[in-house]
Amino acid sequence: MNTSKLSRRDFLQRAAFMTMGASAATALAACQPAATVSDDATAGDAAPMSEPVELSLWTFGSFFTDFYEAIFPAYKEIAPDVTIEVQEIPGGQLFDNLIASFAAGTGAPDIADIEQGSMSRFFKGEIGLIDLTDLIAPYVDDYVMARTDPYAYLGHIYGIDHCLCPVVLYYRHDLYAEAGIEMPVATWQDFAEAAQGFEGTEAAAISLADRSWGDYWMLLTQRGTGGIFNADGEVIIDQPEAIDTLSFYVDQLTSGTFAVTPSGPASYAALTEGTIAGRIGADWFGGFIKLNVGDPGHGLWMAAPLPAWEEGGARTTAHGGTGYTITRQSEAPDAAWAFIEFALFDEDNKYIEYGVNNLIPPILSMLDDERYLAPDPWYSDQSIGALYRDLGGEIPRHNRHPFFSEAVNLLSNAVTEAVAGDKNPAQALEDMAQELRETIDKG
Repeated sequence: MNTSKLSRRDFLQRAAFMTMGASAATALAACQPAATVSDDATAGDAAPMSEPVELSLWTFGSFFTDFYEAIFPAYKEIAPDVTIEVQEIPGGQLFDNLIASFAAGTGAPDIADIEQGSMSRFFKGEIGLIDLTDLIAPYVDDYVMARTDPYAYLGHIYGIDHCLCPVVLYYRHDLYAEAGIEMPVATWQDFAEAAQGFEGTEAAAISLADRSWGDYWMLLTQRGTGGIFNADGEVIIDQPEAIDTLSFYVDQLTSGTFAVTPSGPASYAALTEGTIAGRIGADWFGGFIKLNVGDPGHGLWMAAPLPAWEEGGARTTAHGGTGYTITRQSEAPDAAWAFIEFALFDEDNKYIEYGVNNLIPPILSMLDDERYLAPDPWYSDQSIGALYRDLGGEIPRHNRHPFFSEAVNLLSNAVTEAVAGDKNPAQALEDMAQELRETIDKG
């Protein structure tokens, strides 16, 4: 059975079963570390609900609010006794408020959207989120499990992402053709050699950031090393593959083979003018290129898999994302999970979300839906959705840690020092690793 495509009737049955009895739900929240859903519940098993269920949901960004409001009418049809109140709070404030609520022991919502880069803050001390590992288990064959990595720590999953966020190489096909580059290119070394075809022109094949961690992080996680930490939480950023990746990164920037990405609006101006002919980025970044370059780029852009680090290696990674979480203060965690299932695993709802915020679903079977595969005129009539589909299963796994936020700040410094020549790549990452270990030891 394809567990990603639950019928509306299935949701009705689950909603009835999960929302019965506020007192039972309260006991569940207080006594157990994770919500549980009865997989064998049927309409005949479901007892009548003793009272309505009210869920609260915190999110950030109007695009998520718009999505929830778009699917609420359908959810009300299958769960008429469930009411969901959405509160939209700016991202930083939302996460601060959530941490304060956990510390106070009161005031947290049932469901919270947490941006992946902020998730590590919630791994420090007592974790105020429900472990979703067992709830996600029925979907592991279809859901791209790498998209739970930003929300997992030491084998426990505390969130599940809305979106796939596959990283590809967006490029000006006319300029690449003039430079003699035939896409896709097999490996990064091959690409660096091919990029020299831009020598003597006003353009560069791609650009990378010289003062932040994001572009280096994408190249590093593409290698499948685990990132900054291993699965046991040990710092591994000073290992040979990380150093080799930064050495390649620095060599291409300092030699001029790759350009330095301009800051702010100038980065999109360079794409519009053609002085930078390519960028690496996730699906949402492709939308940003389309929006910010606009009509001048219509029909000139395409996308391709990333070059692999070695023949047969992964041709993508993931970047960005926002995860559904359920707080331990929820008095109705089963009802909260039932709504998340409805929002995330119903194919029509995911297409509604795609229409609102251009987020590709992280569910492989949905990516064969013709609605995602239509040619995009702006991207030269390419089916960008087919590219995302083909790469989705290749996204490598990586590990997170309570000190991930501190780690990426240190990583930005290391990249900056290495590109500027203040330290060689090995020294920059070794010093970073040492400082990070000391920071963790201090708590």
